[in-house]
Amino acid sequence: MLLVLLLLSAGANANIPRPVADGLVLWLDGNDPASMTLEGQNQVVRWLDKSGKGNDVVVDNRAATTLPTRVDNALNGHGVVRFSGTAAFMGQAIRTSKGPVTVFVVSRRLPEQAGGKAWQRLFSSRPQLADNDNVAPNFGISVQQTTAYEPALALLETSDVPIGPFAVARNVVGTSEILRGDIAEVLVYDRPFSSQEERRNVFEYLAQKWAVAIPQQVDAWTRVGPLGPTPTHVTPDLPLSDQANAGGWKRDTRLSDEFNGSALDAERWHVNNATGTDSLGRKPALFLPENAKLGNGNLNITFRKQTLPEKYVALGYKDYSSAMVRTNERGMYGYYEARAKPMNSAGSSAFWLAWTGLPDNATEIDIFEIGGKTRNEAFDRRYNMNAHVWARPQNDQHLSSGSTWIAPWRLANTFHVYGFDWQPETLRWYVDGVLVREAKNSYWHFPMQIVFDSEAMWDWFGVVDDADLPSVFRIDYVRVWTRSEQ
Repeated sequence: MLLVLLLLSAGANANIPRPVADGLVLWLDGNDPASMTLEGQNQVVRWLDKSGKGNDVVVDNRAATTLPTRVDNALNGHGVVRFSGTAAFMGQAIRTSKGPVTVFVVSRRLPEQAGGKAWQRLFSSRPQLADNDNVAPNFGISVQQTTAYEPALALLETSDVPIGPFAVARNVVGTSEILRGDIAEVLVYDRPFSSQEERRNVFEYLAQKWAVAIPQQVDAWTRVGPLGPTPTHVTPDLPLSDQANAGGWKRDTRLSDEFNGSALDAERWHVNNATGTDSLGRKPALFLPENAKLGNGNLNITFRKQTLPEKYVALGYKDYSSAMVRTNERGMYGYYEARAKPMNSAGSSAFWLAWTGLPDNATEIDIFEIGGKTRNEAFDRRYNMNAHVWARPQNDQHLSSGSTWIAPWRLANTFHVYGFDWQPETLRWYVDGVLVREAKNSYWHFPMQIVFDSEAMWDWFGVVDDADLPSVFRIDYVRVWTRSEQ
């Protein structure tokens, strides 16, 4: 009879696809009794790692009145490991050196399992035992409620950390945060996922197996860690990220500019001139046209200290000036690429798309907003991306979808190529031809102008150090393409 049950279990498991294997260093599968050492009434004292890396976990408290228990046919016809808040699992260090990590956990809590501490751990890594697992290089995933919750898929992505010693369903140190609930599966990767599509493959594997909803993160992905190999710009007339021309690109000459002349093309560009309905800038820095000039094959936007006319001082502008340059024409879906060097000061350097010309259509996509030299050196490596909706028909609610990629170098040190692929379904950001962020395009379906500017973002990048002024944001070129089918 036992042999028949084992064969039936093996047959059922054979129909379940396997997770992505590349970089998988821990795989705990609640549906596989063969990966567990069971005692008594299905009590789990050892949970074997199916990744092949030998990172098994063992029960932390054999003397507990209730050990973790395997419950068959518990979730979508599959087995889970059930925790009562008295015992969980401990594992040894998986990686002692720092690097990226990606963790997926499927869990749930039934009504009869409610209670316990307000914060209960699903996974905890604590190479630095003196602090809790919310302080790097420690990390963890928690359930922040004591009530029942439906089956859920949790995701954690971080970088520059070791992995372990670790615990499953508890904090590595102390016993106050042991889970009351079920864990169905744990997947730990010692690498970042290189695209939203790759991450979605794991989401879909777990969603199909456990009948859980794919979390909201699937609508957006941001790179963790370095770019890796970057493409070579063999053909300048194609986006750096698509030198093979898979997009069938054609240049939009209305919006492209190499900035090789002696003055900006007035038919193509508008420079805010502190008159009419133009934006005056973010106080205290005033937009002045003399701060936007061509030179050495670049568009140069300067942030400087200067005495301003009294009429602007009365409005709150004082001591500083900068510039905004924007296209007269508007573009829509396509690829937007600029080779640029942010300014080496806390004056912002920004490359964005915007249209605020209608009261019920006000949209913005920030290809980047960079503080090149702030009071926090780590901030100088932050590549900030965002997309805003300021107004829609009959709705003025502000919507925002943004993220930050942390570069391995100071962004103001040299020129890099920054790209943005705007499609009806997807928004993609690139640095040096490598994808760094991808998000679902839910709202951005309205033509926008290209904008380059520098602003006084005191509340974000800090007050500029006058010793860094004047500082210059340099743009070598901006090139725009549309797909041949558009």
